[in-house]
Amino acid sequence: MPLNQEQLKQNIISIQDEMINAEDYEASKEIYASRLMLAFYEFLMSGSLNIVGTSAQGAFTGTAKFDG
Repeated sequence: MPLNQEQLKQNIISIQDEMINAEDYEASKEIYASRLMLAFYEFLMSGSLNIVGTSAQGAFTGTAKFDG
């Protein structure tokens, strides 16, 4: 499954909207960093890895889901 780029974009826009109204600059930097980190984490976890290869037992295929 491909990574969900549209969801990442919407999450970043949401973070920007939240930051535009922030009054405490120092606190908003912490919030921004935490929210951006979570957005990228969710983005990376939205994908899967297709595995194709060979071994002593023959060819194999599989799909792996990232586990955070």
